[in-house]
Amino acid sequence: MGPASITTNAHYEVIVIGAGFAGLPAAKIYLQLEPSVSLLMIDANRSVGGVWAKERLYPGLRANNLVGTYEYPDFPMHDGFGVKKGEHIPGEVIHEYFRQYADQFDLTRRILLETRVRTVEKTGEGWRLKVERIGKESKDDGHQEGARVITCDKLMVATGLTSSPAPLDLLGSQGFQKPIIRSADLAQHGKDLLEDPSIQHATVLGSGKSAYDCVYLLASSGKRVTWVMRASGHGPTFMAPAHVYIGPFYCWLEMLVSTRLFTWFSPCLWGDADGFGYLRSLLHGTKAGRWFIDKFWKKLGSETVEQAGLNKHEKLKLLQPEAGAMWYATGLGILNYPTNIYDFVTSGQVEVLRKDIERLQGGNMIKFTDGGTVETDALACAMGWMFAPDIEFLPRESHAEFGIPSTALTQSQKEMWDQLNARADLEILDRFPMLAKGPRLHIDSLVAREDLPPAPVEPTSRMKEEHSPWRLWRGLVPPLSQDKNLVFLGVISNLQGAIRNHIVGIWAFAYMNGELDSPRSLSVTTAPPTSKRKKPLVATNRASQAKEGDMSTDTESLLYETALFNRFGIWRTPYGYGARYPDFVFDGLPYFDLLVEDLGLNRWRKDWGWIGEVFGGPYLPRNYEGLLDEWKKRRSIIESLGGQRS
Repeated sequence: MGPASITTNAHYEVIVIGAGFAGLPAAKIYLQLEPSVSLLMIDANRSVGGVWAKERLYPGLRANNLVGTYEYPDFPMHDGFGVKKGEHIPGEVIHEYFRQYADQFDLTRRILLETRVRTVEKTGEGWRLKVERIGKESKDDGHQEGARVITCDKLMVATGLTSSPAPLDLLGSQGFQKPIIRSADLAQHGKDLLEDPSIQHATVLGSGKSAYDCVYLLASSGKRVTWVMRASGHGPTFMAPAHVYIGPFYCWLEMLVSTRLFTWFSPCLWGDADGFGYLRSLLHGTKAGRWFIDKFWKKLGSETVEQAGLNKHEKLKLLQPEAGAMWYATGLGILNYPTNIYDFVTSGQVEVLRKDIERLQGGNMIKFTDGGTVETDALACAMGWMFAPDIEFLPRESHAEFGIPSTALTQSQKEMWDQLNARADLEILDRFPMLAKGPRLHIDSLVAREDLPPAPVEPTSRMKEEHSPWRLWRGLVPPLSQDKNLVFLGVISNLQGAIRNHIVGIWAFAYMNGELDSPRSLSVTTAPPTSKRKKPLVATNRASQAKEGDMSTDTESLLYETALFNRFGIWRTPYGYGARYPDFVFDGLPYFDLLVEDLGLNRWRKDWGWIGEVFGGPYLPRNYEGLLDEWKKRRSIIESLGGQRS
C-alpha cells in the first residue's frame, strides 16, 4: 500500500506525477542513485500502470508489442507472466508487470493513488502543488473537504499523452437518448455495452487503433457496426500484421525499426548521433541516395497494405491509408486480434463510411453533412487524447518558460517562435530535401491538398488551433529553465517506449543534478537568428530574466534546437502527431544514441564495434541492461577525481 495520506505543507525533495510507464522507472532510478532522497509519486488512478492501470483495461485489450520488447532492460518479463514467445501481451499481464516492478524496487509505499494534482506553481527554487484526493478512500479518511498543498525541490511530470480523453464535441449530443461512450471509458462501460440486448447496432467514430479496438470488440460480440471516419480527417491509420515480407525477407516490424541499418532510411535530425553520419549523408544528401530511400518506403508501404489484405475486397478500400508509410508515426497499429477484423467488413457486419457528422438528432439518429443519416443503438467515440497537460501550471505567463502547450503566449513570444521556426524550416529542408515533397495537410480539414504553399501548415481544431505545441529541449526539459528542477517524461512517443523510459530516467537524474556530459548540437549551421529583437526572447515573471543584450549563447542555442526538434516533427510525420509533440518510429534508436551520448556513455551497445552495429540484428531491452551501472561507475570516477560538471 502507498502512503495513506499526506499532510498540508509536506515537503519532498522529489515528486513524480504519474505512476505509469514513464514515472515508475524514473522514480526507481532516482532512488537507486540517491537512496536517501525523500520521494513521492502521485497518480489519479486506483492502481499503478497509467494507461495499463487495472481499472482502465477493457475486454480483449492487448499490446501491439510481442513479448520480449515491452519490458524494462533491468526487469525482464519472465516466463512466470504466462506469455509465450510470439504472443501479444494481454493488458492484464502488463498491469501485473508494472505492479510487480513497483513492489520489486520498493516504490509501492511511496505512491499516493487516487490523488489528482490540480495546480503546479513555480516558487523560488522549487514547486508548490495543490493536490486533491479522489475516489472512495478520500471519503473514508475524512479529507474530502478540499485540496492540500505540498512542495518539492524537483518535479518530474510523467502523466504522458493518454491521461485525458479528447472532449466529445458533437452538436446535439445533449439530447441524444442512446449511450455515448469514449474509447477511454470502455473499461468502465464496455461490458454493459456488449451485454445489453437492446444494443444490436452500434456506431464507432474514429480512424485510429483505438477505433479498430472498439469495432473488433463490438463485432466479435455479434453487434452490427457502422464505422465512421471523418471525410475531413486524415483517414485510417496504417495497420499491419506483426510480421510482413519485404521482398524475400520475413520481417518482424517491431524489430525493423530497432535495427541499425534500417534506421538509416529515415531522414532524422539527430541521426548523426549514431556514429554513421557519412552513410546517412550519402543516403539523404545525394539524388541517388534519396531515390533508393523513396523505393524502400514505397515497398514497405505497399507490402504492408497488401499483406494486411486491404487489396482483396472492394469494401476494404476505405481502410487503406491515404499516404505512404514514411509519413506516419506511432499512430500506426498492429493487427493483434485473435481473428481477422477485416472479415467483419467483407461480410457486411461492419460498414465503413467516410463522412462528416453534422449533428446527433431525434434521440438515436446521426446526421451527416451530405444529408445522409443512420440510426444507432449506441455511439462509441475514439477521438484520441488531449495533448495539453490536464494540470494547471502557474503562473500562466510562465507557460512559454515551461515549454508546455498553452493559450497564454504573448504576441512577442509568438513572434520569437515564428522567427525560430522559420530558421529551423530552412535548415531542415536544406538537410533533408525529400521532406519538402511530403504530404501537406489543409489547415481546416487535414485533407491532403495539392494547391498549398510549400511550407506545412499547423493543423487546426479546437485543441490544435488554440494551444501551442510542446516545446522541450531534447523533448524532455524547458529550454529556458535555469534551475534544472523540472522534467517532462512521456511526452515523446516512439515504439520502443520501455527502452526510452529507462534511458530517460538516467538522463533526467543527470540533468537535474548537473551531471550531463557535453550535449551534441542538433544544428549543423552557425547562422545567427534572422532578425534582431528589441525585447527578451521570452517574457517571464522572473525578476532575473536576462535582457536581450545579456542573453547567453547557450540559451539562444537551446531555444533554436528546441524549435528544430519541434519543426522536424511537422515535416517528418505530417500524418502523425509531430505538430503537437515528438512522434517518431524509425528515429527511436538514434534518439537513444543521442541521450546515451549526453550521459558520456558508449552509444554502441553491441559487440564487435561497427560490425556488430550493422550486422548484429535489432536492439532489444537487454542491450541496455547494464547502462545504469555504467553510468554509476563513470559518475563515481569523475567524483573521485574532483571533476565538475555543468
